[in-house]
Amino acid sequence: MTRRELFLLPGGSSMLAQVLGLSEPQNLSFPLEGIEASLTPTELFFVRDHFSEPELSLSTWRLKIEGRVRRPVELSLADILESPTKELEAVLECAGNPAGGSAASNALWQGVPLAHLLDQAGVGSDSVAVLLEGADRGRLMHAFPALPYCQMVPVEKCLRPESLLAFKLNGRFLPRQNGFPARALFPGWYGMDSVKWLERIVVLGPSDRAPDFQSSGMNRVYNRMAKSATGELKVTRLTEIQVRSAVAWPADNTRLPVGRYQIRGFAWTGSGRIRGVGFSADGGQTWIPAQLESRAKPFAWIRWKFMWSATPGEHTLMSRATDDAGHEQPLNRDPMRTDAYELNFCAPVRCSVRRNANALR
Repeated sequence: MTRRELFLLPGGSSMLAQVLGLSEPQNLSFPLEGIEASLTPTELFFVRDHFSEPELSLSTWRLKIEGRVRRPVELSLADILESPTKELEAVLECAGNPAGGSAASNALWQGVPLAHLLDQAGVGSDSVAVLLEGADRGRLMHAFPALPYCQMVPVEKCLRPESLLAFKLNGRFLPRQNGFPARALFPGWYGMDSVKWLERIVVLGPSDRAPDFQSSGMNRVYNRMAKSATGELKVTRLTEIQVRSAVAWPADNTRLPVGRYQIRGFAWTGSGRIRGVGFSADGGQTWIPAQLESRAKPFAWIRWKFMWSATPGEHTLMSRATDDAGHEQPLNRDPMRTDAYELNFCAPVRCSVRRNANALR
């Protein structure tokens, strides 16, 4: 039985309320090697929590839209399910995903366009940003008060046709750990803005402040910090996903016998499409085009493969993606960066090849 079927039963919301309990913040990711198709299986979807999962009851959960609007709106899940919906495939990636890391997942999402909901509320013409607030709350840093998790997103991004209030993941209602009953989804942008367990949307004008955003310290994280040639530190907000690829198989430090192997992996970018992926078996000294397994789509990742003839010795495997805007995955981390985000440089995968047939492990 799906969550929706349970919700529609008499007393279903109270039954679900018992399921939506508290837990500790989670930090889960799973090796890309285990993903055999384009979509990440729901049970392998990465999880990043800032605070503990909130205790929610569908009998009382509401999404409020307020601020610079003509008609403040309050919606139940039933109201959301009756709204016009859209389905799209998109990658969600943690802004702190390590080079070669697996804190990225690709899924089929279903939800209501945020533009539709904001239109219902009547967004003011002078609106510039939207504050999104989740039901989870806590202390981001020791010196700051415990407040709800929140993010600020420009109105233009919220009105984009791909931006959703998502309630389904891979054809089923969102798992609790992925934001059930509803979350924001901003395809092409890093995951911190796609607020889970969304409860409040506040439309802001040019002079409006968002006290919780500053008071919680959220304005101090998820910033790109880079030194200029003169030593001046420039700080800008993270938004669009940077072009990246990853080797899914083999894993780092694998031993293989001599032979031919299909190296495989994934590549993705922000709002554009992947144009190509290069493969190197010598640490980036030479590159050979890999084969893309399907036609590239905006917002979604693409699988790639390369048939490699493994000869005896120590090899450093790498992949490098390029998108249709001409962005190329960097070979190394920008030495001027002082933050720990956007680690999209090419990650080495060390592979030892031996003539011994027992070398595989």
